[in-house]
Amino acid sequence: MMRSVKVSVEDSGYLSRFLDAACSKYAAKYETIIKRNDKDNIDALDVLAEIVLGEMGVEGTDISAMRAYLSILIENEHLPSQSQLSEAELSTLRDLLFCYFSGAENVNEKGADVLSLIEKKFANGDFSQARILLQIFETNNETRQNNERNLFYEEMIMRLDAVAGKSKPISAHLAQEVLADHAPDDDVLRGLAALDQNVGARFCLYLRDPDEVERWKQALSPLKPDVQEYLLDYIPVVRWRRMGSLAMPIHAQLTQHMTFEMLRRHVQQKLRMCYFILLASGNTGFEWFIFAFSEWSMRCFQVDTREVFPMLHRSGIVDGMCLQEALDVVTERFYGPAMNQIVIQPNDLENAYRDVLRFIFESDPSQIPPGHYNFGDFILDRLIEFKFEDPMFAYRLHSMM
Repeated sequence: MMRSVKVSVEDSGYLSRFLDAACSKYAAKYETIIKRNDKDNIDALDVLAEIVLGEMGVEGTDISAMRAYLSILIENEHLPSQSQLSEAELSTLRDLLFCYFSGAENVNEKGADVLSLIEKKFANGDFSQARILLQIFETNNETRQNNERNLFYEEMIMRLDAVAGKSKPISAHLAQEVLADHAPDDDVLRGLAALDQNVGARFCLYLRDPDEVERWKQALSPLKPDVQEYLLDYIPVVRWRRMGSLAMPIHAQLTQHMTFEMLRRHVQQKLRMCYFILLASGNTGFEWFIFAFSEWSMRCFQVDTREVFPMLHRSGIVDGMCLQEALDVVTERFYGPAMNQIVIQPNDLENAYRDVLRFIFESDPSQIPPGHYNFGDFILDRLIEFKFEDPMFAYRLHSMM
């Protein structure tokens, strides 16, 4: 039986520091604003933005600027804590937003600061951060397409060119403990911690902290059910957390992670890789992945990729969609019906989990590039069997950039 374990909790994200205080104040603040304005349709997220920025020491700012900044903070919080924009970088972004909404004359100067930051993130391969920063600029569709395309190409090139860094082997005894039948969570987490320390490979799941969820539910209980439901879609923030950063059994973490959105993301990540390989000029050496994906699509989803790839390309080139929009359309149209029928059984999840541990701890650590990895994608590769010609390619595919 897997046990609930308590390990050192990873550092909270920047927004988390202020959400704890906002939690205890929210209900009273919301009711006060409702009474003050004498109406029932106050946006609950506007109230949250006012409280959070008040906790940050920011007062008297336009509510639209506050709301826009809160959206940035929430999106930043979705990332692993080590991959989030720093407080100083967020302040640079906030300065531009507030200047823009206030009509200040130095908006161009603040904009140049953010553009400089974007260039730095782009050059360092911090693509998730670059996407967040780019969102605050009002641009036409052609510019958005160009920005997204550049990020897409650079991210895919980095994936394919990923190389391992300096690493130390994992103790054979520790690996044996992890791979033992029904190894307890304590042993698995010690093994994953060793991989982090020796290789720099951090395996993550997309989770909410159950304790935070309970605190917010209790804090919001005096409010109307629709207001509670609306807020709880956003907070507490679900984010990428290293396995073991929460005091809950690993199997419970895996169950919480395995949402329809994660399945959709899994399919789209493979589609993105295929599309990039198809667009590349010359022989990349990764053409086998396209054939593996096509076989997988037909076997598991009854989808013929000869219909998918042309529609994906046409949506971006002819119809003027951004790549993510096109991916959403083709995923829903072609893969949606079969995805809706997928039900993951607990025993299958447990078996896939053990298979992934065997794969990871039997991999040559000197061949694993450092970084954050979506552990759930490795699980889904086994639940919805994907046949890799090169099994180590999974590390390139499932890294989070």
